[in-house]
Amino acid sequence: MNLNKDRLQAFYQVAIDKNFHKAADNLFITQSALSQRVMKLEQEIEATLIIRGNNGITLTSAGAFLFDYVRNIESLEIEVLNRIAGYSRANGHGNLRIAAYSSILRSVVMPALAPLIESSNGVHVEFFSRELRDLLPMLKSGEVDFIILDHLLEQNKLVCRKIGEESLIHIKSKRKRSKEAFLDHDSEDKTTFQFFKYQNLKQDNIQRRFYNDIYGIIDGVKLGAGQAIVSKHLISNSDDIEVVPYNNKVSNTVYLYYHEHRFLTDFHQRIIKTIIERSKIFLNPEINK
Repeated sequence: MNLNKDRLQAFYQVAIDKNFHKAADNLFITQSALSQRVMKLEQEIEATLIIRGNNGITLTSAGAFLFDYVRNIESLEIEVLNRIAGYSRANGHGNLRIAAYSSILRSVVMPALAPLIESSNGVHVEFFSRELRDLLPMLKSGEVDFIILDHLLEQNKLVCRKIGEESLIHIKSKRKRSKEAFLDHDSEDKTTFQFFKYQNLKQDNIQRRFYNDIYGIIDGVKLGAGQAIVSKHLISNSDDIEVVPYNNKVSNTVYLYYHEHRFLTDFHQRIIKTIIERSKIFLNPEINK
């Protein structure tokens, strides 16, 4: 039995977009046509692939297995076409979809990859800034190819590569009198509590305000709206911020994750190598001085 390519592509797009309407738009077909293709594919292989529920679309175990297959076929096809067309390793085509938490994406991942992206032709790039809790589901669902986390995962079928250390520091405004409150992303952000735990200091009476984005947090500190625990590399060149000294150094190890059984094109392998080699430049800006 040969699987119909159009039906596979329809299923794959729905699995990525988690929405039939969006997937239909991306494939330039009607939603009815898309639904028909997915339904016929399920009939063809005699298995349910997609479940529609109140919380959106989820894949069955059979759907997840087929999704991995189609994803690898897509990557392999790109690689074959690149090799046939004779693209060099420095100028390959490919897709890059990577998600990370905000303090790492803009200040480390994007600048680390900038030279590679600039030198590559025909590269489709998508960067996603998300909360830590949202990153693993994005990788599992196939929405992205790589994620960056600040902790180890006990997950089968994922490859974990260390890319560096992210030092955490306590900052306040140098120009204005800072409020006693600490600025965090949201109520689930435990960075401030964890920092003071490592310092063996009480955490019971910490007042918090929520600024959603790391760069909003830093701006809030500069304005005197509060203090914050942030990554050291984010404020290395700021004259408006004062660092509060502590005896104990606190840091998070930063990891790159991707699927173990994912077929990696030459372009993807260069992405991994570049992130690992160049991230330390931006995590430790003092090495460039």
